[in-house]
Amino acid sequence: MDLIIEDTIEFSAYPMNDKQIFYRIPFKFLNSHGERVQDAQEDIRPIFDVISEQNGKFEDDNDMSFTLKNGMKIAIASNRTDLWIKISVENSKDERIVKEMLDGIDRIMRSLERTVYKYVGTENEFYAYPSAINGWGAEVPGYIGLDAGSISINTAVVDEFGTVLETDYTYTEGDVINNVKRSLSNISKKLPKNIRILGSGVTGSGHEISRAIMNADVYETELDAHAEAALHLVPSVKVIFDIGGQDSKVMYIRDGMLDEAGMNKKCGAGTGSFLNAQASRLGIPIETFGEVSLRAKKPYRFSSMCTVFVGRDLIAEQAKGNTKDNIIAGLHRSLAMNFFSTLGINKKKIQTPIVFQGGVASNSGVKKAIEECLEEARGEKVEVIVPMFSDVMGAVGMALFAWSEANGETKFRGFDSIARIRSEFVECGGAIGVKCGSERLCDLVKLYIDDRPVDTLYACDDYYNRHHRRDEYPTDAGAFSENQKNIKMGA
Repeated sequence: MDLIIEDTIEFSAYPMNDKQIFYRIPFKFLNSHGERVQDAQEDIRPIFDVISEQNGKFEDDNDMSFTLKNGMKIAIASNRTDLWIKISVENSKDERIVKEMLDGIDRIMRSLERTVYKYVGTENEFYAYPSAINGWGAEVPGYIGLDAGSISINTAVVDEFGTVLETDYTYTEGDVINNVKRSLSNISKKLPKNIRILGSGVTGSGHEISRAIMNADVYETELDAHAEAALHLVPSVKVIFDIGGQDSKVMYIRDGMLDEAGMNKKCGAGTGSFLNAQASRLGIPIETFGEVSLRAKKPYRFSSMCTVFVGRDLIAEQAKGNTKDNIIAGLHRSLAMNFFSTLGINKKKIQTPIVFQGGVASNSGVKKAIEECLEEARGEKVEVIVPMFSDVMGAVGMALFAWSEANGETKFRGFDSIARIRSEFVECGGAIGVKCGSERLCDLVKLYIDDRPVDTLYACDDYYNRHHRRDEYPTDAGAFSENQKNIKMGA
């Protein structure tokens, strides 16, 4: 057999020249990663027949790479969200056979009854072409959503079918303006050159700033955005648990819509900040907490769910020589119990399926603790579903809202213009001129693209009526002033 199977063939994330062709198969929204990979593998199985015709039989696997006898290099690999087939003909021989193989693979990929993207590149940029009835589409219609929170700025882009193309997670670090710009810059580098943004939406505590920066088309509350994403990824969902860095939420779904919700913003013991604080005490990276806790033989039962007293007990258990595995597993159980308690969740009567999302959902130890608490209350096992993109669901939800509410036009500024935005903090001393009746100086944030003013944030309606006229800001700001007023009114 003339097929050389290799452990790894180095490919970049996207094609780097015209001798590379990548195919991307986004996973369907199945409940487990294993199911998603198996489903995609079944669809591309005919490709192995094309390879075998020229190179002999071989055993395929989920992730593999190999060099064919004609010099072609092929890698098949999966990540959290997609299956990729990456092909290089840089060192190939026998152009006729290579062309036949490439044409055969291309026909198979176009024939799949699912979303598929073909990526091609040059030295400086890459392009993506969606599968279409008669070949490959010329461009990628895209819709962008951004969730500006106190811990992170999350961004997502979906296509015209609601497939999530790319996401970004950037820490806020107390600087919403610059990190909104950074997150948008990060995601723009992952997007193909031929994408066309047709709609944009924002949510989160920093939605006013992010909406002004993007000139976004749509705003929705955090609860609506998170529920929209969960319903899209797991349509049968009945209850959503959302645990983030500083708050936690529970959402109840009825007839495919958000019916009722509760939010905890007062107690940090049921949020990610609780685990971060204990990770610092233990000197263990928070990213490894889940893996460590799964090794616990006897999780410690903390006597209190309060962060202060848990810290005291933690120190005492360390002094007794209890293992970090047991202590961390106990911390996860404490967080889960606090989550149920502070949000008043009836574990016995809660309906399933249950989706678990938010930044903490990637922690397998917390997922296990939640499932164990539910099992103890109900007397039966309950599986909690952690969907793809669980850490950026607010952004995914807003991208979906932008997709569903798009009317063919968008005010989105574009990535190049956003990169040139600068901000200036000023005091409004115009109480006399504006006649607003304020006896104090108001802090405002002015946004400029280069030296051109495009918006003013945190001003009163009197200020907007006086300053945000079309003759003063003839491009973006005139249209945006109405959006800004809508935000203030909670629209």
